[in-house]
Amino acid sequence: MTHTPEAAISFSQRPQSMSEYDPTDLLVLCDSILEDGEISGDEAYELAQWLNDHHEARHNWPGEALFLLLQQIWADGKVTKTELRQLGRMLIRIRKESVKRLTEQTTKHAFLRAEEVLEAFDHSTARLPLIPWVTQIKSQSEKGLRYDVDLSLPACSCPDFMSKRQGFPLGHLNRCCKHVFDAYRKILPMDYCPGWLGAFIDNGWPPHPQCDWWVLPMAPGYVLASTAPTGWANVYTSQDDEAERYGYNVVERRWSYGEEPKEGNYIAGVIHRVCGNRQD
Repeated sequence: MTHTPEAAISFSQRPQSMSEYDPTDLLVLCDSILEDGEISGDEAYELAQWLNDHHEARHNWPGEALFLLLQQIWADGKVTKTELRQLGRMLIRIRKESVKRLTEQTTKHAFLRAEEVLEAFDHSTARLPLIPWVTQIKSQSEKGLRYDVDLSLPACSCPDFMSKRQGFPLGHLNRCCKHVFDAYRKILPMDYCPGWLGAFIDNGWPPHPQCDWWVLPMAPGYVLASTAPTGWANVYTSQDDEAERYGYNVVERRWSYGEEPKEGNYIAGVIHRVCGNRQD
C-alpha cells in the first residue's frame, strides 16, 4: 500500500497542551504495533493517521515525540527499514517510560495513603500499619533476585516468610521478614513515624517467630516489648528523638551492653512477669 506523506502527517498549527491528558489509548496502540516484533510501513501509517485524528495526543507525551519522528520519516515520501527500526526503538523507550511513570504515580499515591494510615494508627496496640501497596524488594544475599512484598497484610514471597511467618494474623509483628522491613522503610516517612513503631521498622530486626508482643504505656508515649524465646527480650522505644532497640536477658537479668532505656527497671520487671522467667 502506498501513502503520500501529506496523508500520513499534517502540519497544522499546534494547540496548547492539556495538563490532564491521558495517554492510555496511544500507549495501547503502541503496544499493539510492537506485538509481532517488526514494524511495517502500514503500521507506521496507522500510527501517523491516529495522531492526525487526535490533536491533543500529539501535543503531549508520548505523542509529541512520535509526531516529530513520523514527520521526519514521511518527509521524503518513502519509509525505509532503517526508519522503521528507529520508530521501533522509540516505541520500546516509550513502553519503558510508561512503566516508570505508572510506578511513580502508584508510589506517590501509596505515600499519601501511608500518611493517612499513620495518622489513624493506634500506638497502644502491638500491630503493624497495613498499607495498600505492593512492591519488589531486592534480595540481600542473592544478586538479581527480587521478592514481591505486599504491605496490606504484610506478606513477602521470600522463603523466610513463606516457611515461618505467613501463618500469623494480619498485622502481626512476626510477619516482618527483612524484605517487609525494607518495604516499610521505602514507603513510611520516618519523621512521621514516632514511638516504638519507628524504632521497630528503622532497626529492621526480623523477630523470632515465637515472640509474643505487648505495648507498655510510658510517658510521653509507648514502649514495645517482646517475650524471650532465645533468652533475650526485645524493647523498642523512641527517646529524645532517637529510635532505639534494646535487648534484655531474662536469664542473666541484664541489659545488652549495659545500655537500658528510661525506666529500665520497671520494663525489666514487666518482661519477667510476662515471660514467667521462661528461657524457651
